[in-house]
Amino acid sequence: MIALAIFLSVLSALLFGVAPALHATAVDPNRDLKEGGRSGQGQSMRQNRSRAALVTLEIALSIVLLIGAALLIRSFSTMLREEPGLDPKGLTIAQVWIPVPNNPEANKYLTPAQRASLARELLRRLAALPGAEKAALGRANDVPFLSNVRNPVAFSFPDESSASQDEHSAEFGAVSPDYFAALKTPLKHGRVFDDRDNETASKVIVVNEAFVRKFSALKDPVGRRVHERSGADSQIMGVVGDVRDQGLDRPAQPRIYASIFQRPNYSVAVFLRMRSDLNTIKETVTQTVRTLDPELPVYGVRTMDELISASMARRRFALSLMSMFAGVALFLAALGVYGVMAFLVNQRVQEFGIRMALGAQTRDILLLALRPAAVLLSAGTIIGVGASIFVTRLMSSLLFGVSANDPFTFAIVPLLLGIVAMTACLIPARYATRVSPAEALRY
Repeated sequence: MIALAIFLSVLSALLFGVAPALHATAVDPNRDLKEGGRSGQGQSMRQNRSRAALVTLEIALSIVLLIGAALLIRSFSTMLREEPGLDPKGLTIAQVWIPVPNNPEANKYLTPAQRASLARELLRRLAALPGAEKAALGRANDVPFLSNVRNPVAFSFPDESSASQDEHSAEFGAVSPDYFAALKTPLKHGRVFDDRDNETASKVIVVNEAFVRKFSALKDPVGRRVHERSGADSQIMGVVGDVRDQGLDRPAQPRIYASIFQRPNYSVAVFLRMRSDLNTIKETVTQTVRTLDPELPVYGVRTMDELISASMARRRFALSLMSMFAGVALFLAALGVYGVMAFLVNQRVQEFGIRMALGAQTRDILLLALRPAAVLLSAGTIIGVGASIFVTRLMSSLLFGVSANDPFTFAIVPLLLGIVAMTACLIPARYATRVSPAEALRY
């Protein structure tokens, strides 16, 4: 990769170094004298047009990169304002795996009752830790902002007519009673799990608002029965707020929560709201699990803030990369316009001197010097905005909460580039206004 970068760098240097050299060897004295007038610079109008075309292209590419970066910045800012449906501050997650021995007789957690007993004892010990505000359990493969493996469950409503008895699907998770309190996910209707919802009680579930909007918008969901394809029948007893656990840039999906004591799993996620540093919490959780059963491995200890931040890594990388390229493009565009302006002013020193000798004011010279830059900037802006309309559609998958053709962005970016470019042009333009007529005529 490094060798390829070096090769491309050397190749670029050769191409952009040899091209002007070859161009200089193709000088036609008669043509250049006719086109160049008395400037004595040997530069033809054709060469000036080539230089102007390159600067125009540079401005157009800068517009495209700046608009792309601005759209990503607005998209990222919008995403940061989205509510995740939980409070990540002070919330730590750890995962515990329950090994399955080859010999079933050696499996201490073979039956659901044994796994439920393990979950209940682990939860009791975690809640008793000094400084622990809330402790809860869930499934290890269903941690918000972490797991890409979803657990859909197919179900139907027995109270629907046979004509509308379609099989629905929602994501499924099993949690302990204090799960929603630990995450600070609000209860919207009904109740959440408590000690009554144990292994011997009738199966109950809690659903989120996305579930209600999609499947039960016309009926009160609390009290409705749900029949799962696996054969389990449950009753909805509560509705909680949506958790955007697949990412802040994705809408919440319909979700069903069951009691982890009624449906225990072979992997457990610990949700611990505790005021302490991550290293201390990691040692505390690991030691707590080991005192319960030294054969249970603990892994994946991290904070919810880290999980949310990691879920935005792809967008953050694209934003950083595009912003870096846009910044370089803005600098090069300003430098290119400045270079062309300085060259043109230097060529027209004699003309400016004659005009000032004939009575031209400073303002007239300044406007005359800035006119070529304004033309280049206008042409580059028109080309760049036109190209951006098509290019930004290709990055629409990276945008959130903002249109690929956002009018505000398409208006503010050319204005910003125009200010920067014209500011760069003021240096040679002000030099033109300070030319002494006598010196210019001698020049």
